[in-house]
Amino acid sequence: MNARRPRVSTIPAGAPFVDALAAGVMAQRGADPLALARVTVLVPTRRACLALRDAFLRRSAGAALLLPRLTPLGDIDPDEFEPGADGAVPGASAGEAPPAISELRRKLLLTRLILKRKDSGGRAEQAARLAAELARLLDQVQTERLSFDALADLVPEDYAQHWQRTLEFLEIVTARWPGVLAERGLIDPAARRNLMIEALAARWRAAPPA
Repeated sequence: MNARRPRVSTIPAGAPFVDALAAGVMAQRGADPLALARVTVLVPTRRACLALRDAFLRRSAGAALLLPRLTPLGDIDPDEFEPGADGAVPGASAGEAPPAISELRRKLLLTRLILKRKDSGGRAEQAARLAAELARLLDQVQTERLSFDALADLVPEDYAQHWQRTLEFLEIVTARWPGVLAERGLIDPAARRNLMIEALAARWRAAPPA
């Protein structure tokens, strides 16, 4: 494949996706039993990796098979950023980014921030549920590369009073959460994933894979 003119293939809407993908990759690689091992397939999630692995094994009809490298986009490995021929590491700064906060620690810290509010009533169970919702909101906003800057203008004035209460609550993530992360030298998982994907894209632009 010419790296400057990538070939794009599609799968019919009614076809089983992972089985069609496995069949297509194996057809491209031909009869060489080692060829598949030189292929990298990027998929959205680890679950997709497992499903695609099973599809390759089904295609092998029980024969021994060296699988491609199956990489979920949400779990880019910092080892992808090895030096190039000139010693440079395109996008290496992402590999040196602060570590991501764990899901459990994030939920506990968000729960603590909620419980500090006067209207929390000290209800830990409810605060934990709200913390989980705030964590999902953070992930969604960062995955879509959005910001909280325009929150105040999202709702018509008819609902301004109710929306102000919501905005006040969301200050937990818009105003306080960045400082909590900075104090601990951490970043959100989605934010770090974005950095890793952008850095890997920069590396591949500079030195496209075969």
